[in-house]
Amino acid sequence: MTDAEIAEAKEQIQELREEVREDLAEDLGGEPDDYHSERYFRDLGGDAGEAVPDGGE
Repeated sequence: MTDAEIAEAKEQIQELREEVREDLAEDLGGEPDDYHSERYFRDLGGDAGEAVPDGGE
């Protein structure tokens, strides 16, 4: 992959993340930012990039 293709893929992933957070908020209630994984892990003192085999439960 070229750098341009990687940048485009990252942009598409970010757009998808935002869409998923909006859908979760609509389906489950709350605000889209309530479903932001980076904030969740930051609040736990963890790293949003680390694997969580049990889904964080």
